[in-house]
Amino acid sequence: MSFAATDDGQEIYFRSHGTTGPIIVFVSGYFGVDNIWQPLIANLHTQYRCISYDNRGYGRSSKPTSPDSYSIPHHAADLHEVLQACDVTDRVVLVTHSMGCNIAAAYYLAHPDRVAGIICSAGYYDGERVQKFLSQEILTSGVESPSQCVSFYTSMGLDKVTALEAAKWPAYGRRNNANALLSFAMGDRYAMIKVPALMVVGEKDSAALEELITPILREMPSCKLEVLKNVRHFPPTEAPGEMERLIRGFVENLST
Repeated sequence: MSFAATDDGQEIYFRSHGTTGPIIVFVSGYFGVDNIWQPLIANLHTQYRCISYDNRGYGRSSKPTSPDSYSIPHHAADLHEVLQACDVTDRVVLVTHSMGCNIAAAYYLAHPDRVAGIICSAGYYDGERVQKFLSQEILTSGVESPSQCVSFYTSMGLDKVTALEAAKWPAYGRRNNANALLSFAMGDRYAMIKVPALMVVGEKDSAALEELITPILREMPSCKLEVLKNVRHFPPTEAPGEMERLIRGFVENLST
């Protein structure tokens, strides 16, 4: 059992698997827990060092009650503390999901020398642009009800077992993380991200490709796009074989 201490007095639970090879860090999104990564890590940890963690507000990590404790920069700082606790000094590959893509961007902007590459699954430009398609009312509807949370997650493609795990934590954490998601703005800073990147999008994801993905590709020439057929918003669990193939290929290309 391992925890990283944050600068605002919270504890972030993390897991580290493997001891050799390139370092892959898995960053979850709005639903918060690291469970979606475990099948991938089970196959990858013999070749790579794999690190995953629960976001603040969820799982085994601290769940501060104050809304001020939740923001994308806070999540990026938590990621940094996890890497510090793991004694990571080499550059890492960030593999992310949904809101985790913005966390990775914020982390890169704060620590560009610590990142070798970024894989974003089910990503989007930023919270400001998401608001055109996903209002706060929709995102927070039913947060008081675990059953409605499960329905919300599974409607986007998450398996029920993982959805049940994600839905059992305090409602205020989901509400505060929703505010963190929607309030984050990248501005014109994607152009500042110089490392190789890959955007993995489900063909059936409800996110608007032209509005939320294409601008990233336009501003980040180093970012490539991969669209997975018959996949919605959770490529890591809906298409784990494809995700593993893409991760392995991406990491191998970094070393050539």
